[in-house]
Amino acid sequence: MESGAAADTLLSTGLRYYHSTGPNSLFFTGMVAATGWDLDADHELTLGGDNGLRGYPLRYQTGSSLALLTVEQRYYTKYSLWKLADVGGAVFFDMGRTWGDSAFGPTENLGLLKDVGFGLRLGSTRSALGNVLHIDIAFPLDGPSSIDRVQLLIRTKSSF
Repeated sequence: MESGAAADTLLSTGLRYYHSTGPNSLFFTGMVAATGWDLDADHELTLGGDNGLRGYPLRYQTGSSLALLTVEQRYYTKYSLWKLADVGGAVFFDMGRTWGDSAFGPTENLGLLKDVGFGLRLGSTRSALGNVLHIDIAFPLDGPSSIDRVQLLIRTKSSF
């Protein structure tokens, strides 16, 4: 609290749903919503390739509130790369937007953005951390022509 008002305060919630669609496949959907009050620049809410909206550049949308929906069909295989990594894949759809004031001043209202894509998952079998390498190819369905029509993202996560 600063001067009787909330400052650099964030309220967020998320919902995840998993449904087995076969012996080697899984349907996943997740929703995230967040809103902030008088956020500092290092806590600003962003959407882009680094945090859920994979068809867009890193930190593409900024604001004090966000909503994101992710739908994935995941596939697991019995294949392994030299017994170092288990191989899987995913087909996905993302939809989200941010709104509200940015810590860096007014931002352009880009509205609701959507993307589709597919990815390769390599799960480490030799690491105690169990990290999964995500290699995704995503295609933005909205947005200006100034962004690339194909986005390549490579990152590690602790889950599929």
